[in-house]
Amino acid sequence: MNIEKIREDFQILKKGVIYFDNACTPLRPNQIIEAMNDYYQNYPSCGGRSMHKLGRQTTEKYNESRKIISKHIGARKEQEIVFTRNTTEGINLVANSLGLKKGDKVLTTDREHNSNLIPWKVLEKKTGIKHKVLGSKKDMTFDLDAFEKESKGAKLVSFVHSSNLDGYTLPAKEIIEIAHENGSLVLLDGAQYAPHGELDVSKLNVDFYAFSGHKMLGPSGTGVLYGKLGLLEALDHFLVGG
Repeated sequence: MNIEKIREDFQILKKGVIYFDNACTPLRPNQIIEAMNDYYQNYPSCGGRSMHKLGRQTTEKYNESRKIISKHIGARKEQEIVFTRNTTEGINLVANSLGLKKGDKVLTTDREHNSNLIPWKVLEKKTGIKHKVLGSKKDMTFDLDAFEKESKGAKLVSFVHSSNLDGYTLPAKEIIEIAHENGSLVLLDGAQYAPHGELDVSKLNVDFYAFSGHKMLGPSGTGVLYGKLGLLEALDHFLVGG
């Protein structure tokens, strides 16, 4: 790996900056900035609706991005990729569209980001769902035995994949298998895992997976919610309009 060559892709590193805040947001390479400028300078238009040349080019680029992301995370269908503004919006989309009602149980862990905590607290107050928090073992590893018991009767299990608190990665495959055996859907917050982990949503058999573009060298205000197609089609409306 040629570190100096990689550093050349980041303009700000030429200013003597030493940057370690990647868990919050990484630096953007020149290629990303150039791609954004290319859109604004050469085909600034509305994708999917404008029928002129620029609109068609925007739509082609948009569809190409969907294909690339679909392949990158191992989705079986391109339609399983929903573009959002960030992980937070993806989680909120599921929380507010899944049709959760009074008494439905949602299970999270004790190491969640606010993006995967506050939506359930609000829904608990608003609709009367039961939000339960699963504690870690004394050594702060994931407690699979406790999870197997606690996940019974849960409508949804919504866990962080890799924690921004300590970098710990949960045993997602085992969690999903147990949850499905207990009849629970699984949503994973992949904000920290998706940028650097080996991700195949089909092999994981996860129901929903949310991550942010800005966590993986992409532009701010971009994100993805993956969902199994049948589940996405069954979701209620969340944000409506054009």
